Amino acid sequence: MVGDEPPVNLPQGEFQMKILGRLLEHLGVQMYKRRDVAIAELVANAWDAGAKQVRVTIPAPTEYDQATSSIIVSDDGCGIPRGDIESQYLVVGRDRRGAGQPEVAGRQPMGRKGIGKLAGFGIAEEMTVYTWAGGEGTLFHLDINKLKAEANRVQDVAIPWRDAPPEGAALSGMTVTLSRLKHKTPLDAGSIREALARRFSRTVKGHMEIIVNGVVVAEPMIEFEARFPAGEEDAKEEEVDWTDGKRKVRYWYGFSKGVIQSSDLRGFTIYVRGKTAQAPPFFFQVEGTASGQHGTRYVTGAIEADFIDELPDNDLISTDRQELDWDAAALLGFRDWGRRLCRRVLIEWADRKGDRIERQVGEDPGLQARVEMLDADSRKQVKAFLRTLAKADPDRERVVELADALVQAYEFRQFHDLLEELRDAAGDPFELVQILDHLQRWQVLESRAILEIVKGRLQVAGVLERMVVNDAPETAGKVGAANLHDLIAEYPWLLHPEWQILREETSITKQLREWHHAETGAEVDLSRFDFLALTSEQLLIVVEIKRPGHAVELEELHRLEGYANRLTRGTTKRVSMMLVYGGTLNISGDIEISWRKREDAELSLWADIVERARRHYEHYRAVLERNISDPGFVRKTREVAATRQVVERGKDAVYRGAERRGKGLGEQDVEYEKPPRKE
Repeated sequence: MVGDEPPVNLPQGEFQMKILGRLLEHLGVQMYKRRDVAIAELVANAWDAGAKQVRVTIPAPTEYDQATSSIIVSDDGCGIPRGDIESQYLVVGRDRRGAGQPEVAGRQPMGRKGIGKLAGFGIAEEMTVYTWAGGEGTLFHLDINKLKAEANRVQDVAIPWRDAPPEGAALSGMTVTLSRLKHKTPLDAGSIREALARRFSRTVKGHMEIIVNGVVVAEPMIEFEARFPAGEEDAKEEEVDWTDGKRKVRYWYGFSKGVIQSSDLRGFTIYVRGKTAQAPPFFFQVEGTASGQHGTRYVTGAIEADFIDELPDNDLISTDRQELDWDAAALLGFRDWGRRLCRRVLIEWADRKGDRIERQVGEDPGLQARVEMLDADSRKQVKAFLRTLAKADPDRERVVELADALVQAYEFRQFHDLLEELRDAAGDPFELVQILDHLQRWQVLESRAILEIVKGRLQVAGVLERMVVNDAPETAGKVGAANLHDLIAEYPWLLHPEWQILREETSITKQLREWHHAETGAEVDLSRFDFLALTSEQLLIVVEIKRPGHAVELEELHRLEGYANRLTRGTTKRVSMMLVYGGTLNISGDIEISWRKREDAELSLWADIVERARRHYEHYRAVLERNISDPGFVRKTREVAATRQVVERGKDAVYRGAERRGKGLGEQDVEYEKPPRKE
């Protein structure tokens, strides 16, 4: 019907509308730029008209076009008789309450400023109004570009109308069609439904069905962990102190199980006569407090404060009904009551989360036992952190992981940097989760990987031990045969965990050439050493290994000594010797004693090599497996504490004093025992 030319036999005419400057443009365009707000105003008009049903039709996203698409709001309210349109609808700023207009369907009117009808101009340039009542229908167009006058000038604007016979079953009603839309992006029906659900109280939705694109607007779907009062339709009533006595408010609030994704569903919505007077999310400005920083994403609720419309100051609600004038003296009592309510609600949310986390940790016997093993101060801090952690509302399955990481941080309490980082995050549960998450991931990935390496090295040491016991050959006698040389070459750290193996099976001549030392023909020696190692002190070690059952002859010691002497010609580093054997030394006792006394030689049994490797890695395993009762773990925590002292106190911590000096050397990874010397 809209836009069709009227049949010539139907009456038509003109309404007159008085325009002051750009008043309509300011009231409509400037006040209602948001589409959900503008549509809500038109829905509110339907409520005031006593409608039982209002339908909102918006274009599908795929069909949206600014120039051709329309938004339609249609209701079955009382409509407006043609004779009242000019004196009621086309009068801007008409206060229907002050004018004594009776309530429709026993409803207290939402509108009071008489400008909600202009909301459509905030999102469209043209409004087509079709209203019918008493068997008579009227259609007219309002174009914002034609409803403008020069500044400070009053003019009468003619609004053509035509007769439009009523259609459908409704005896009365109104349809407002918005066209020449201003927004480039399409609307989302789901978002509009959600916004309307939040902008009108449960009471309104219970008496007037709001339908968007064929789907009824219902209460927002929030899965509650708890709601107060518990009943879905229940609300608590309280009296608020006021300058002239008490005022009644009704409210409810609830805690969602997960984060409320839409900000329009968070916090409190304040309703006056069933319509939003303070849009969400709203927490009476207490969300920035320590108790309110984090629960705001989980709390939702509503407050009905109809008394605000009964106050002498009738200009407390913004025109677009987005907020109340909280600086007004008339609302100070209400504001203070609301702040107390919000603080209590947010503290209650935090306490519930904290209790849940503590219960969950307590249900894990291993974790709870570790907490109880901590000293009293650390235990207190861990429990406080757990309650802070609760505010981030981690998934149930992640709670134990994060709590485990937290407890471990205190088990390794000497690592002060980590504890300081945790303390810095004490006020921000989400940062705390991130730190613990990183720590937990590090444990799972790096710590576990390192632990596997350590375990693997201990297993390799076990392989070496078995080969020694079984008198494995020094080198491969046949293809595929296990031998000591190949094992050491594959795992050179077996000789010494702190050495770097430089060469394997290399002739003396070749090594000297690599060091740019040229030998004469007579000096060329193609003899090969087994390994050449470099210690952390930049000492070169030429290594010869012998099978466990081999009896070492004096000639072999002299050959090793010859290797060392020849290598010294090509390097400025000191060159030492190492012989690894497992059998007997077929030399005199005096010669053995003299060799063992030498500073440039080491005679080591394979059993000593195995034991050194095993002891070196066992204490690391104790740390990585968090075996806090293991002596290796205890030594490491003492070492870190001492190191921290030196770092923080500088040279003052280096001086040991008589007492510390009397205790001897500091902690070492492994205490090696020197092989006994023959006297």
